Amino acid sequence: PSEISILIKEHFNRWYSLKPYVISVTVTDIPVLTICCLLFTTITYLMTGQPLEVHRALMFAVISILVVLVAQSFGLLVGSSFNVVNGTFVGLSMSVPILLLAGFGETLKDLPINMYWASYMSYMKYGFEGLMAAIYGLDRQIIHCPDGEYCHYRNPKKFIRDMLIHADQFWTDILGLCIIFMVLRIMAFIVLKFKITRG
Repeated sequence: PSEISILIKEHFNRWYSLKPYVISVTVTDIPVLTICCLLFTTITYLMTGQPLEVHRALMFAVISILVVLVAQSFGLLVGSSFNVVNGTFVGLSMSVPILLLAGFGETLKDLPINMYWASYMSYMKYGFEGLMAAIYGLDRQIIHCPDGEYCHYRNPKKFIRDMLIHADQFWTDILGLCIIFMVLRIMAFIVLKFKITRG
């Protein structure tokens, strides 16, 4: 974080320990990120013409919020590990494999077998699968296609099959995102503790 120098001074003055600081950052970030994400996902969900079904909208919102929280945790880990210049470069460089391992650009079935396991560490994979399950899963009806237009993916099941998405693993996606969120927060805490003790 940008306030590391202040944190180090206040920690050495014994104003507070690192644990309350990390907990307070987490607790204050969650409501702000949740509200902003809900505003964005509500607009996105409605403007893209998704079915007006409460359970689908809630699934969409929950996955979106979790992806935002995990991405922010990833940013905290990178920000606490590097200075601003190096953190910008490292963060962007690490985002590319996260996206590729999620199935963007190359489907997961085309990955070499020794790289396939790494896709389970990509939070974008869980987010993508969860969003697709919310939008196209749960026996969604055939999608409307305007007359005179060819719509290759009118049938949601065909889209899910072609994208190799496990639409029945929504709760697994939520669990994966929660685990990655906790791991990234703990790693950021460890890095901050190391930086503070090193001085």
